[in-house]
Amino acid sequence: MPAVVLLALGPVAGAAPPPTTPVPSPVDPNGPGISDPNAPRFPPLVADAGTGLGIIRVLPGAVQTNSPGLTDEDEKKLPKQAAGELGLGLASAQVNSQAVQSFERAIAESSPFGFAVNGRAPRLPGSLAQMAIPDNPEPLSGGLTPPASPLDALVKLGLLQGSVHARWDEKLGPCVEPIADSRTSLASLSAVNVLPAIPGLLNGGSLLRLPDTLSARSTVRLVDVPGRQGKAVQATSTVQVASIQLLAGTPGEVRIDVVSAPKLVATSTGDAKTSTVKYEAPVLRVSRGGKELGKLDAAAPKLDVPVSGPLPGADALKLLDIGVLRLSIAQVNEKRDGAAVGAVARLLDLQLLPTDALKLPGLPTSLVQISLGEQVVRAAAPAGGYVCKAITPAPSSPAPAPAPAPQGKEKPPPLAYTNAAYQTVPLLWTGMILLLCGVIVVAALPRRRQRG
Repeated sequence: MPAVVLLALGPVAGAAPPPTTPVPSPVDPNGPGISDPNAPRFPPLVADAGTGLGIIRVLPGAVQTNSPGLTDEDEKKLPKQAAGELGLGLASAQVNSQAVQSFERAIAESSPFGFAVNGRAPRLPGSLAQMAIPDNPEPLSGGLTPPASPLDALVKLGLLQGSVHARWDEKLGPCVEPIADSRTSLASLSAVNVLPAIPGLLNGGSLLRLPDTLSARSTVRLVDVPGRQGKAVQATSTVQVASIQLLAGTPGEVRIDVVSAPKLVATSTGDAKTSTVKYEAPVLRVSRGGKELGKLDAAAPKLDVPVSGPLPGADALKLLDIGVLRLSIAQVNEKRDGAAVGAVARLLDLQLLPTDALKLPGLPTSLVQISLGEQVVRAAAPAGGYVCKAITPAPSSPAPAPAPAPQGKEKPPPLAYTNAAYQTVPLLWTGMILLLCGVIVVAALPRRRQRG
């Protein structure tokens, strides 16, 4: 699974098994198959966890989701995606006992960046990854180097550290500890560092700044189930953040202290009645200039913070209102399919200039949406749980014939996304900045009074 698991799965996460490499067809139809027919066949066990320290979405809800294999009518039923998405500080862990490629049985990956344009997510360099088989007795750790990109002027990252560990026993399969574990820590982060300078209101600061160390962790492991021989598979996502600054470096700076951090866990026992999703909702305290504006928790998950300040050259009673920062937490989206369970949650959603009050069809939900601590978990165990016993190799059998090539009007498989997608990113940001400046100019114009 790529490091941009959050970008690919976040909007429509469910209980379906995670995607793996399709069964490839051999170049020579008479040649041997891709996989070893004598390899041990393990019971079906799939799970994944993905955690992102920050996800920036430009024009969320503006692009129709495009999924291969679905009809146009089915695609219209899916939620719309953002025009562009950028993930920061990503950690993902995955297990799939049915993976065609043996090295895809367990995967752990830590990445500084990931992005998607129109729902497509190219893979970026600069990440740490471990795969199994073969087994890895020790984790791989090191610093992460973000690749150069046009976004360097918009997003600033501090020191990045990553650790990944993927394990698999050739006879016992996933009966190891852990199966996959990924951690990503970031010394500091600031995003959207292009706020326009307006005397008395904005001094060219940052929309978002996290000055203290923050970390993301994703883990997949087997856990004991009381009274049962079979084990459950558990996917866990955790986020650690100390404080958050909004409109940092401006007179209207807002501070958010994380009193309690979130934790999202999906556990599949192989039985729909006992498989669970558990979420420990965060508790956030919001303040401005030392004055508390409110608290965000499971009981009060939303808070609107107006963005306003004095007009240039005007007295203190005349204020310029340029919009609203909409904060929300505890938005948990849970899905089930029998014993397979999955969920998505976020520590904090920040929307700049939400458009719901305009009541115009076809508009994106906001100009920019920043999600902090985005979490995705999914788990599916075989009926009765996974029994840890040695698996003997399967009897020798001839390799299956390759699938016939598509004919007629059938769609060919989508091609890999190329570097041409990268040129779209600066255009998205340019449009965003121009739209924001237009909103500010319109708000600053004097309003004419209607004559009676």
